[in-house]
Amino acid sequence: MKVLDRTFPALVVDDSRLMCEVMCRILKQAGFAVCESATEAVDALEKMKSKRYSLLITDLNMNPISGADLIHLIWTDRDIIPTPIVLTSGNHQSLAKAISESDRELADVYILKPFSAESLDRKLKDVFGDYA
Repeated sequence: MKVLDRTFPALVVDDSRLMCEVMCRILKQAGFAVCESATEAVDALEKMKSKRYSLLITDLNMNPISGADLIHLIWTDRDIIPTPIVLTSGNHQSLAKAISESDRELADVYILKPFSAESLDRKLKDVFGDYA
């Protein structure tokens, strides 16, 4: 079972450096002490192999590797500790399509951009209850 522990860093993956900064600010407002980011899925995979993260937030619509593909790569990599995943997108239809096309749940939490620290925290508590 995945456990959400805010004492470990969170990892944000988005191909926009600005969105990474915004989402890290939101995570810090939601109580995460440390937030790191990656603008490419390959970099995120390397980071996740070398360090434990409390949470992964990935954008769906990235190139050349989408957020959905990143999640599939994480599932198949035995060197990566199971991590709670938030999948985000600014496009409701593309998020719904990715969810319906997957053979299993892609993420623990789905959230549309833009979102606030309060809405993210509420969704995380709905899924994980009160967490560290």
